[in-house]
Amino acid sequence: MEGRPNWLKLPEELMANILQRLSYLEILNSASKVCTTWKKICKDPAMWKVIDMRKQVYRWSMNFDIETLITKLVDLSCGELIDFSVKGGFEIIPILDYAVQRSSKMKRLYIQSCDHDLVSGGFIWAIKKLPQLEEFHLSCTYPSAKEIELIGQNCPLLKSFAMNQYCQRPQNDDTALAIANNMPGLRHLQVIGNSMTKIGLQAILNGCPHLESLDLRMCYYLRLGGKFGKVCMERIRDLKRPHDSMENHELHQEYDECDIYDHMYSSGYSDVDDSSDNDFYQVKEVSEVNNASKERDYEYDYDYEYYCGYE
Repeated sequence: MEGRPNWLKLPEELMANILQRLSYLEILNSASKVCTTWKKICKDPAMWKVIDMRKQVYRWSMNFDIETLITKLVDLSCGELIDFSVKGGFEIIPILDYAVQRSSKMKRLYIQSCDHDLVSGGFIWAIKKLPQLEEFHLSCTYPSAKEIELIGQNCPLLKSFAMNQYCQRPQNDDTALAIANNMPGLRHLQVIGNSMTKIGLQAILNGCPHLESLDLRMCYYLRLGGKFGKVCMERIRDLKRPHDSMENHELHQEYDECDIYDHMYSSGYSDVDDSSDNDFYQVKEVSEVNNASKERDYEYDYDYEYYCGYE
């Protein structure tokens, strides 16, 4: 009969993988004190290249100092942090500032459910320190068009951008135009709940020629029927339409169907029904689309406002 296996002889990479399945508190307060080998692994900066606080916050007591823990984890990364995810419930900007000053290599940033104070001067200042950022995900956070413009200008390597929100109204193309004009290298874009119209979407198609995936769920001011919808399907390999299911998305559990959603279905409207060739916008230069947006020329959207209850 073979003896018990010596777990300390496992490759360090495998042991690190096992330890990373624990909560951060368990790693720092328990696992790191088991033996010198585990202590060494727990202090290795490679262990802290990815810090994801979203699912761990709720395990802790309300009296626990989350900011202190995040500061400790950032210190342990020793400047090697490349993927940082946080969820609201505490002051984000000081923590983000702390992480950014010590982790200029960051390539992915995910911020969820943060209050409106996040998108302010301090937030933009932090983004300016992340020139290598390739993925930026905002969920239930509401940056202005100017802030999106600054994000695009200061993160030239940005390939994936998400700005997922509860559905907005009234219709507005400002944030869509900011994306189109300042993020030309995007491959992946999520704008769930955005209030853009066809003008904004057309600008994105023109200004982001490398898009491979585009998530337009809950963008209820968009109609993707007729030739315009066909062009979108041909251009974008992975396209999610306004009325596609939100199941398995983080917003699904938090989202209470807004009034506009009820208007759309109570009217019997479906974007699939809108197949009129006259609704197709010819492809234009982004500058032309900008001018059209400024003039608020919604020539083809009057009937759509009726469906939404905005006569």
